[in-house]
Amino acid sequence: MKAFLHFSSFILLANFSFAATWHKGNTHVHTKLCGHADSTPEVVAQWYHDHGYNFLILSEHNKYIDPTTVKLSGEIRDDFLMIPGEEVTGPVHSTAMNVSRLVPWDFKDKNRTKVVQWQVEQTKKAGGITILNHPNAPIIRPAELYPVKDLYLFELYNAHPHTKNFGDAHRPSTSSLWNALLDKGMTIYGVASDDSHKFARWDEKYDNPGRGWVMVRSDELSSDAITLAMNKGEFYSSSGVILKKVIVGKNRIEVQVDEKETSRELASKFLFGRSVKKGKPGTFIEFIGPGGEVLETISGNEATRVTKEDYMRCMITHRVKKEDGSLREYYAWTQPVFTDGR
Repeated sequence: MKAFLHFSSFILLANFSFAATWHKGNTHVHTKLCGHADSTPEVVAQWYHDHGYNFLILSEHNKYIDPTTVKLSGEIRDDFLMIPGEEVTGPVHSTAMNVSRLVPWDFKDKNRTKVVQWQVEQTKKAGGITILNHPNAPIIRPAELYPVKDLYLFELYNAHPHTKNFGDAHRPSTSSLWNALLDKGMTIYGVASDDSHKFARWDEKYDNPGRGWVMVRSDELSSDAITLAMNKGEFYSSSGVILKKVIVGKNRIEVQVDEKETSRELASKFLFGRSVKKGKPGTFIEFIGPGGEVLETISGNEATRVTKEDYMRCMITHRVKKEDGSLREYYAWTQPVFTDGR
């Protein structure tokens, strides 16, 4: 596979929802080869196949799993693809997506900017692209990422219960990190993933699969096509909300929630959502600009906004009141539209 070049023009995303095909995938899952997961590569891949995913990366810690060695059982769908990868695990963790071999991980330095840059470069040498994983565990500061070149993807939402996506008393949210990077002029896109380890035991407190994924728009289902599409930002991320329409144009974003498919996802026994203490049930669409400012909030399942800001992104929140009286939130995130020429 040839190394990927990055294309930042969002003209390519005009009429985002009307061409090509949406592919559901996960870029970060683990098997018992890591020593702290409970299932084999075959069991893990079978789960995602049987639950309707279109592509999967077995991103094992410092191990390269050749997809051709993973044998599934039963009737295998034509629209299921295993993309080769690895979780490069050192002082910083990253997914090496669509690599042709093992990526080294043993570079250590107190300067984590150098560590991230080294991982990006080593992944490129292996023919792939880098996704920076769970930046709140351990905490990565915006200033550590500003100087990094050729990093276009990071985990905005990692479904592992210990990754603190929404921040706490000791760290800001990953959304705040994204705002800071975008404000600094970086072109970087937000990924959702499972980081799953548990397939034999199921509970809200476990790192089970099926809780964070990407929906990628691509003309074909191939490792190269999916990788290139993600590196160009031609995808949205989800923890439960499915979109019927996503248009990211030259200066606008238009979204529409697919109510039927979202309800189907939320009916899953393994999708718990985020527990919150207050809020009105319903669907809310926020358009977010520089500094994390919420430019506009729309209550409902569809919205459009044109912007003159340097960039704008969109977050969709679906809040549900459960039978026990608790409130749960599920999300979708579009990628930013840029109007400042980046």
